[in-house]
This record gives sequence, C-alpha cells and structure tokens, in this order.
Amino acid sequence: MPPTPNPNRQPVELNRTSLFLGLLLVFVTTLLFSSYFFN
Repeated sequence: MPPTPNPNRQPVELNRTSLFLGLLLVFVTTLLFSSYFFN
C-alpha cells in the first residue's frame, strides 16, 4: 500500500509546478507586452 501514495503524490506536485510555471509565463508575457506598449 505504501507505494500507491508515492506516485499519486508525485503527479500532484508536478501539476502544481506546471500551474506555477504557466502563471509565471503569463506574468512575464504580460510584463513584456506592457513594456512594448509603453515603448
């Protein structure tokens, strides 16, 4: 039974990391767009 929670916990962490990365990418893109518009 112990090996079951391990793989389940890994995907959750990966999903959270992916979501964080996506949010960061969107933030960077928005910042770049803002800079482009300002320029």
